[in-house]
Amino acid sequence: MKKLRLNFQKKKSRANKMKRFIFFIMISFGLSGLNAQVDLKEKLSGYTNPDELITLSQLVPFEQAIDLISKVSEKITGKKVFSVAGFNGPIGFEIEKMQYKKALMIIAQYNNFVVEETTDALLVKRKDVAAAERDINEYAGVEEKEVKISAVLFEANVYDMTEKGINWQFLLSRNGLSVGGDFRTLQEEQEQTENSNSQQTVAKPPTLDLTTESKFTMGKFAGNATAMFRLFETDNLGEIIARPTVSVRNGIQGRTQVGSDISIKERDFSGNLIDKFYSTGTIIEVTPYIYNQDGLEYVLLKVKVERSSAIPDVISTEIRKTAATTSVLLLNGEETVIGGLFVNEDAVSRRGVPVLKDLPWWFFGLKYIFGYDQKTYTKKEIIISIKAEILPTLRERLMIKKDAFEEQKKENLEMYDKYKTKPKENENK
Repeated sequence: MKKLRLNFQKKKSRANKMKRFIFFIMISFGLSGLNAQVDLKEKLSGYTNPDELITLSQLVPFEQAIDLISKVSEKITGKKVFSVAGFNGPIGFEIEKMQYKKALMIIAQYNNFVVEETTDALLVKRKDVAAAERDINEYAGVEEKEVKISAVLFEANVYDMTEKGINWQFLLSRNGLSVGGDFRTLQEEQEQTENSNSQQTVAKPPTLDLTTESKFTMGKFAGNATAMFRLFETDNLGEIIARPTVSVRNGIQGRTQVGSDISIKERDFSGNLIDKFYSTGTIIEVTPYIYNQDGLEYVLLKVKVERSSAIPDVISTEIRKTAATTSVLLLNGEETVIGGLFVNEDAVSRRGVPVLKDLPWWFFGLKYIFGYDQKTYTKKEIIISIKAEILPTLRERLMIKKDAFEEQKKENLEMYDKYKTKPKENENK
């Protein structure tokens, strides 16, 4: 009987253990199924962790957007995002409450980049394409021509020129706003005017009459607009502020700037405070187009000139601009002059008795008795001379180098033969 009881208890304990094991397995499967149902429900409902959502304006610089996405990615997955594309323009696409990885893919594809994922980072880089499929700005053939753009920026003092009797006349022709010089140096010129009754003499002061030609003649001296600017500079009528020279491919825009970029605080679409930079100063944008017709090679220049200055204010910053856009036809080596860009400068200086005029205001008010503030208003005009020269192609440059090498080789052989025959002549003697 005892043995039967022991066997019965053992079987009962085994059955209880089996029931517990089966119950535990059923609970585990039930919980996993419940979790799967919750995950499936979240996926079907489009649920995303709020920490993974980002919002970006289409004007946000590319590098700034990558930095923001990198911070989110590092927080969520521990992977940083790096950009090796060398691009910092605006992303060009509005992102509003989007998952950061999806936003990264969209931004990269929109700007023609690819995203490569490694074990510890995400890399944004350019696509590897063949040279034939590259953009026109990235590929150039050996027959591609270049144009050398030489510019001279002259800042003239309008008041001093008016005081000297030099008058600028602007002609708005089909070539745009262009000026040139015909300089008259006679102190008095008599003009005979005949009419039916009498003859009168008119005296004229020395003036600078402008035409669409950029060359001028002054007595025995003849030159171009650059020489004229130097003449004015020596007479303290202005100064040459810059002489940029750039080589630009056919159909590609070239840009020069004499000035600075200012930053203005702005808010983007998501309310983030960002610095947006604006270019100020004298800005020249030139796009050359080379044509060849009936054996005549010439250049069509599309020119945009801008003179701007920033004026800070309590509420915002004002940017004053004066711009001119024109298209001119030039032969190889010709130049054109663009004017009419005015800028006003205000300056305040302290005048009066030395030392006493600079006393502090609380010192019996003597600074107001022995000094005063003088405001000076200066009106200046920016005159720009632009010259275009067509450069030879790569093939032509190579031929020039080969011809120079062959010519030098020929000269060396002639010199060698000359010195080689001298010893024979000495032996015969």
